[in-house]
Amino acid sequence: MHTYSVTNNQQLTPTTLLVTLKNTEPSRPFDFQPGQYAAISFFRRRRPTAARCFSIVSSPTNPDILQFSMRTKGRFTRALAGAQPGDVVKVRGPFGGFVFDPASEPEVVLLAGGIGITPFMSMIRYAAATRLANRVTLLFSCASQDDVPFGDELRELERQNSNFRAVFVISQEPVDKLAGERVASGRINADIIAKASAGLVRRPTYFICGPQPFMRAMNKLLHAQGVDGHRVMTEAFSQGPNHQTGKIRSWPFNIYFLGAASLAIGSFVVMVADLLKTLPATSASATNNVTASSLTNSRQADLDSLVNSLPETANTAPSSAAAVATASQPTTTTVSTSTAPKPTPVAAPRCTTTASGVTTCN
Repeated sequence: MHTYSVTNNQQLTPTTLLVTLKNTEPSRPFDFQPGQYAAISFFRRRRPTAARCFSIVSSPTNPDILQFSMRTKGRFTRALAGAQPGDVVKVRGPFGGFVFDPASEPEVVLLAGGIGITPFMSMIRYAAATRLANRVTLLFSCASQDDVPFGDELRELERQNSNFRAVFVISQEPVDKLAGERVASGRINADIIAKASAGLVRRPTYFICGPQPFMRAMNKLLHAQGVDGHRVMTEAFSQGPNHQTGKIRSWPFNIYFLGAASLAIGSFVVMVADLLKTLPATSASATNNVTASSLTNSRQADLDSLVNSLPETANTAPSSAAAVATASQPTTTTVSTSTAPKPTPVAAPRCTTTASGVTTCN
């Protein structure tokens, strides 16, 4: 979020407001492309308002200054019209893909209905400031000659940039105040589009912005003229609780949808990444378990094989039990296990005694 302050509020027409803001944080420029929009909010009675989306009408060549234009018909826009110089405005964005690409679109036709002129002002100002060689043709449909936002500036930009021309289409006469300009009465039709595109050498890209009925009518006209769908860029515009909506490039709907989709995809990627981190440990543990099980089974098989290879013997359990019982009782019998030969007995000597008392032994 960026912080700006109000420098000027200007009523362009009885129903159109132009708000000019200055960046209070020069170290944080607000970079955007021609045709994008931003969400703005401010403080009313010391309380923050809800954010509303509006097209940026200023050129990206001066990012420290932002300008927004809107119809003053709701509580938010009427309150914004009462903002004083120095009041703080919070800006979020930029948003939107309804942008002019000079590198790939050498010739463009801009079809604007009423306040739908706002994104085109940024494109036209940018083309003049950078001296683009791209040919830009504007067909601007308005209800009356007294309600043509940026009319004077458009005529001045046409004089400054030979590659830009504007055609004003006024549905309600008179049109005397636009004398000398390219002006047509009624509504934009096939003949007006054909005449505006007659001088273009290449097949142009068509940008459409305005209320829903205007959008449908312009799409129908271009389709009837055989314009390929990929050369038609649309941006539906309405001021109200839902603000901008559209068929091809809806202002906030596509952004919110893409944001939600990106969040879901990001969450899925994080979840998969966390899952992948656990796979090596799980795999190693499983491998260890399998290896341990295999070793255990192998050892058991070896033991079984060894036992089965021993010769069968008679069951000596009873005699063993008797021997154990006998050994457990005390005994005084000594069993000699020596293998030495027994000694031969010696005969006792014979002794005789004479009458004189002499004893002689043989």
